[in-house]
Amino acid sequence: MNSDPVIIELKNVCRSYNKDGEKVVGVRNINFRVQKGEVVALVGPSGCGKTTILRMIADIIQPDSGSIFYNSQTIDYARHNGLLGYVPQLSSLIKFRTVFGNIKLPLELKKATNPERMKDLISLCSLNGFEDYFPSQLSGGMKQRAAIARALSTNPEVLLMDEPFASLDEMIKEKLNEEVLRIQSTLGTTILYVTHNIEEAVFLANKVVILSKEPGTVIDIVDINLPTERNSILRNSADFFQEVIKVRRILKNI
Repeated sequence: MNSDPVIIELKNVCRSYNKDGEKVVGVRNINFRVQKGEVVALVGPSGCGKTTILRMIADIIQPDSGSIFYNSQTIDYARHNGLLGYVPQLSSLIKFRTVFGNIKLPLELKKATNPERMKDLISLCSLNGFEDYFPSQLSGGMKQRAAIARALSTNPEVLLMDEPFASLDEMIKEKLNEEVLRIQSTLGTTILYVTHNIEEAVFLANKVVILSKEPGTVIDIVDINLPTERNSILRNSADFFQEVIKVRRILKNI
């Protein structure tokens, strides 16, 4: 059992939205905890509110009711202190900025300079030699690497990732999954990862939070019993498929 302290906690979180002039409940009574150093995946049917939950944790939108805590403080404390990094579905790189310029943008906004941090991030995210490239010159995978590096520039304790590799082909996605775990292992960053892909969730996560159909609510939290060291060999193992089946069975019964 993981004895690390709880870093993020959601208590009875609800959020609604307007559709054709009517109020619709998107997520209801969301409760789960994330411990420091964990990789937690959020999975569930389309429209169940996975991205909504991630955006509330990022303090981009606020719950209608309930609370989100960061180390027992309100989540806005984490955002204001640069403790949260956010990687959206699309890289959202600024087209007229180079890779280097995009990565350093959060530091510029904070009026901070850290050349050594920039150098380390470029190396960590395998971007050496691409510092002066513009987004239009990059492959999809390279763009997402740059987006991850940008999210890490303020040295956040938690990285929030919203299906960052959904648009990429499977081979590239699998390679980048391994890159995410390598980065996480190097930095010790806590990660919350939204995905539709059960295999991706199992490969990346220590535990998987499974959401119901809309209105989304937590129906199960599954501990993933796999080694810390994960690679392409593990993907073809019986143990891996056993964990995938465990999650899939729960989702099939939604």
